[in-house]
Amino acid sequence: MSNDTSERQGAVAGIVFAILIVVGFGILIPKPPDTDASAATFATYYVDHQNAIRAGLTVVGIGIFFYLWFLGSLRSTLAAAEGGAGRLASVAYGAGLVGAAFFIVGLTAGETAAFRPDQVSPDVTRAFSDFFIVLGAPAATVFAAFFAAIALVGYRHGAFPGWANGLSALGAIGALPAIGTSLTTTGAFSGDGVLGLFVPVITFVVALVAISVAMLRSPQPSWPPT
Repeated sequence: MSNDTSERQGAVAGIVFAILIVVGFGILIPKPPDTDASAATFATYYVDHQNAIRAGLTVVGIGIFFYLWFLGSLRSTLAAAEGGAGRLASVAYGAGLVGAAFFIVGLTAGETAAFRPDQVSPDVTRAFSDFFIVLGAPAATVFAAFFAAIALVGYRHGAFPGWANGLSALGAIGALPAIGTSLTTTGAFSGDGVLGLFVPVITFVVALVAISVAMLRSPQPSWPPT
C-alpha cells in the first residue's frame, strides 16, 4: 500500500470519527437532565434510557479506532510539512493521544453509570455522570493545544489551506469554554450549556472534518521529511 493511500485512509477515518460522534452523542443518546438535577432524576434517566445510552456511548467508543488511525496520518502530514525536529507536529500528535485517553475515560464513566443504574444508589449514578461531564474541563486545554498546533503548522509551513487552518484555530478557541464545566452546574458554561457543551463539541467536529477534508484534497508529502 502506498504512503499516499495510507494518508488518505487516515483522513477518511477522521471524517468517520466525526460522524460517529454526531450519531452517538447527538442522535442515539436522549437529552440528559440538567446538570443541577437531583440524583434521583439522573438515576431515573439512566434506568429509562439505559439501552440508548449504552448504544450511543458504544458507537463513540468504536469511533476512537478511527480517531487513532486519523492521528497517525495527521502526524506524518504535519511532520513532513514542518520538517526539522517537528516540534509542533509532536505537540499535535501527543495532545491527540491524550485526547483519546480522555475520550476513553469519559466514555467509561458514562457506560458505568448506565451499566446497572437500577441496582446502585442514585448518588453513585450521578457521581459517574458528573465525572463524565467535568472531564471536559481538563480535556479542553488538551484539545486547544491539539488544534492550535495544527493551525500553526498550517499557517507557518503550508500544511493545509487557509480555510482549514482557520477552522482548526476556531477548534482551539472553541474548546476552551469547556473549562467552565468544572466550575458551575448552571448557565452557559455548565456541562449542558451553550459554551460548556455545544460550542466545544460543534467546533471540535467542524475542525476535525475540515482537517480531514484538507488532507484528502491536498497532495500528501512523503514521510519521513527530507
